Amino acid sequence: MSESSLSFKTSWQSLAPDKFILLLKCLFIIQTLPESALEEAAEVLEEIFNFYANRSSQLNLPTVSTSNIKGKLKTTQLRPPIVLEP
Repeated sequence: MSESSLSFKTSWQSLAPDKFILLLKCLFIIQTLPESALEEAAEVLEEIFNFYANRSSQLNLPTVSTSNIKGKLKTTQLRPPIVLEP
């Protein structure tokens, strides 16, 4: 790649300092990848994004209230062994 500069805006101030360092680490790793690895990196990052996007939407699902179930435990039963014949 040719030597050039790129700038972008991000809401880094809303990140905790340790998370901001992780963001910088990710950007540094991507920046130092060879060109041949960029397509794969983009695909993997997209998969990670989709995983967490789907996961966060599942966290908003309605919950079912829990209830107690009363029951009695019975004694264990021994079952005859399973014999498999060829």
